[in-house]
Amino acid sequence: MASKCWWRYRASEDSGRVGFGDSDLRPELKRRVRSYIYVLITSFLMIWVGLSIFYGAMFHRSSLVNNINIYVIDLDGGFIGANVTHMVLDMHATPSTPVWLTKTDIQSVDQAKSWVRNHGWGALVINPGASDRFHRALTSGGEYSASDAMTLIESSGRMVMAGMLFVQPALTTVAGDVSQSFAAQQVANYKSTQSHEQTNLSVLLHPISYTTVDVAKEAFLLAPIMTAFGFLACLLSAVGAMIMWKLTSFSFFIKVRFRDLTLMWLALILGLALIISLYLSLAFLAFRGPDYNTAALTYTLATFFKIWFTGTAVVLALSLWLFTWFLNLPPIFISLPSVVTVVSNVISCISTFELAPTFYRFMYATPFFNGSRIIQYIVSGAYPTLGRNVGVLVGEIALMSLALTASIWVRQMLALRGISDPLGWFRGSMYFQSPVPYYKADEEHAIPRSAKRRSHMLSSENTLSVGRDPRAIEDDIVISDCAMDSTDLTTGNLGV
Repeated sequence: MASKCWWRYRASEDSGRVGFGDSDLRPELKRRVRSYIYVLITSFLMIWVGLSIFYGAMFHRSSLVNNINIYVIDLDGGFIGANVTHMVLDMHATPSTPVWLTKTDIQSVDQAKSWVRNHGWGALVINPGASDRFHRALTSGGEYSASDAMTLIESSGRMVMAGMLFVQPALTTVAGDVSQSFAAQQVANYKSTQSHEQTNLSVLLHPISYTTVDVAKEAFLLAPIMTAFGFLACLLSAVGAMIMWKLTSFSFFIKVRFRDLTLMWLALILGLALIISLYLSLAFLAFRGPDYNTAALTYTLATFFKIWFTGTAVVLALSLWLFTWFLNLPPIFISLPSVVTVVSNVISCISTFELAPTFYRFMYATPFFNGSRIIQYIVSGAYPTLGRNVGVLVGEIALMSLALTASIWVRQMLALRGISDPLGWFRGSMYFQSPVPYYKADEEHAIPRSAKRRSHMLSSENTLSVGRDPRAIEDDIVISDCAMDSTDLTTGNLGV
């Protein structure tokens, strides 16, 4: 029996240790359970915040579609143009459909295409001469193509998801309904007039139809998720590196000058962004879609570098932002800025703010959104807002660089004063362990021992729990949660 239960007690290894049933360990176990409950509460709050941002942006999407405008443009000037325009505008509008408006300052189909590419979501154009062609074919019996009557112009490159879900279906549905209604109208007119003129019945029964043109095509299969998940993969890769830097750089903060620390971190984050974004551009080159070269703008060497440096700007801005928080947040909160940042940025790529409550308009400033708009323009040529997008990214990089500089200063000050430890716990936490003496230690030693609280479990002020008296000195059981590094305050130890 003893041989079977060798794991229960080993005299050489377990001598001097206590079991979980030991009464002296119970106060410490209670503190540990309390701290783990704090972790669960923090996790709950992070999940609630993240999902509230995500679901809140999507919740009313289908009821806000009327924030999108689609235009009907009459270039015919005849009875087809007048009838189609009247039918489109008289259709019942609902919150789940785009709003149809007329546009009268367009003079040609090419001009309509250019306007949609640069400014619009889509347009239904009644082509020039549609009424004349229909009348000649109806009476003379000549060849007639009903699809020459209307052109549906869309721009999938403006916002792929909104175009696929709302704009394209609205255009095709309205054009199909108008074609059927116009045909029924012409047949009814023919019956009521009982005309004896020669009539081409095939033209009468199918008088108008449409062709579809995507002037800024980004409808290849990867388009809806290309930028969102490309940027996300880059950002998550950067987060891993930055957490490692935070956990292994304590000795730098106590031995290296502030100016050199600032330059080092800025250079490291810039290099990390460049390397990670290179992979993003290479991945896009490999998986850009089978129809990309023929359906959209030609992929060139310049396109490769544009995508690379756009990704660099996005990753750099977000890495500077997150590392600013990572340096001074304790481990329990270190994922909070990541959750909020990631969810907000992903939403800005896969949704459009015309379809979200007003609160979400702040996402126009997210790096993902501005980087996505730049890449969509590079790929499709749609909706050019490069000046604004580049300006936002550059401004965010500058602002986040200043924020990181301030965070480095705070981290160094707290480390040198023995207030923050290598893992980021602050003095007063039960997990706090710093090799640097607290800068008010002499002041504490002057306090009479009779004024100090009775000890319970932890043996030094470096392992005080939240809410406990930091002046207490305890002598019973030492429990250490992390190995102390060998940093020497005289000679220094830069991780060697």
